[in-house]
This record gives sequence, C-alpha cells and structure tokens, in this order.
Amino acid sequence: MDKKKILVIEDEPDQVALTRMRLEAVGFEVIAALGGEEGIKKAAAEKPDLILLDIIMPRVDGYQVCRNLKNNPQTSAIPVIVVTAAVVREVDKKANDFCVDYWLKKPYESSVLVAQIKTILGD
Repeated sequence: MDKKKILVIEDEPDQVALTRMRLEAVGFEVIAALGGEEGIKKAAAEKPDLILLDIIMPRVDGYQVCRNLKNNPQTSAIPVIVVTAAVVREVDKKANDFCVDYWLKKPYESSVLVAQIKTILGD
C-alpha cells in the first residue's frame, strides 16, 4: 500500500521538522512548504492526500491559502486540517467558512493529530 502524502504548510522550520518527525514515525510521507505561496504551488503540483495548514503566516496567511485551495478544482477536494495558535473562536468561524475539515489549537498532542488524520483519510 502506498504511503499517504501529507503537505505541511507552515512558516516555522522548527515546527515543520517536528511535525515531519511525528508523521513519518507513523508511516506518512511528508512534504513541506515554508509559507502560503509555496504551499499553494506544492498542493497543485504534489496532489497530497491531506494538508496541515498554519493560519498565522506572513504575506499569504492560512485563510488566503485555504480560500485558494478550495476554489481551485485541482485542490478543492484535498482535506485540510488547520493547526494554529490563533484565538479559537475566530479560527472556528473562519474555518467553517472555508470548509476546513478539522482544526487543532497549538500546542497539540501528536496522538490527537495522527488520529484525526487517520479518521479523515479513512485509515
């Protein structure tokens, strides 16, 4: 069986490295984009099975990324999990507006993240 491919869109390299380590340890393939612009391009080119998306990023924030992904026929069906340190109520409302599949508040337990990814991917 092929490994499920997860795209991590995050502007903090340390957070990317930690997330990569957590997900690769349980068998996922991880690709990363350091920022929103790169994330949009990689999502279209790589066609990941799921996207982990940070909200608070410079230039192109996670809301803009999500809007772009959901409006693009090539990427609109890719599930999105938002991971953020932003205020929960604000994220919850905006996440629903953009058809986000799930969101987690940073810091989060890696076991919760992995369980949610498996649930969304049907593993």
